[in-house]
Amino acid sequence: PLGQWATAQRGHTTGANGFFYLDARRVAGWGLEPAFRRPLLKSLRGARGLRLGVADCRHELLSIPSGADLRGTAAGEYVAWGAAQGVAARATCAGRRPWYALPEQPDGDILLAKGIWQRHFAAVAAAPIAVDQQIYRLSPGATVPVAAAAALLNSVWFALGCELGGRVNLGEGVLWLATYELGKIELPDPRTLDAAALRDLEDAFVRLAAEPPVDTPDALEGDARRALDELVFDL
Repeated sequence: PLGQWATAQRGHTTGANGFFYLDARRVAGWGLEPAFRRPLLKSLRGARGLRLGVADCRHELLSIPSGADLRGTAAGEYVAWGAAQGVAARATCAGRRPWYALPEQPDGDILLAKGIWQRHFAAVAAAPIAVDQQIYRLSPGATVPVAAAAALLNSVWFALGCELGGRVNLGEGVLWLATYELGKIELPDPRTLDAAALRDLEDAFVRLAAEPPVDTPDALEGDARRALDELVFDL
């Protein structure tokens, strides 16, 4: 089971995305300091590759540590404005102390969509970025190479596990996966593989990552994907 060698955590649930999610216009208008902002990836729908970084983020996240001194800062003025607008009183925000300090989250190496429509794929975070709660951050164990884990999560075997273990609530609509459902999906345990097998998986991911993600039926016919699936089948 995936949950025995990797941990999955949902991205940020802010309780007020309109306040915490910043576009370039809002950042410039308030003059918000870089120290209180992080690149934010809201969705994997527009992903153009399997390695995602700052350039793929169209928004930023207001990220203020709980003990930050905001006196004399633009971020402090922005927080005061948000409180005046009633943001602090919203249920999710009111449960935090202080209300504007989002819980810290680890920079998970692998990104998976919480809801899957046409494409099954797992991307690697190539830089420290924040993600929305519609994205899972998955961190393999310390002894598991990230690229090898990503290869397993891009296989048709893992896609089949998601289809069998997830839920479709709207007819033939979006496939939803909870963290506990991800954790139950069975895969070759990378901790038991020898160095040669791990290198083969890493090489397979590198080849796959050189191509843009496409709808799953088309992806299954690609040479790089077929080579990866044959490798995972043999394992």
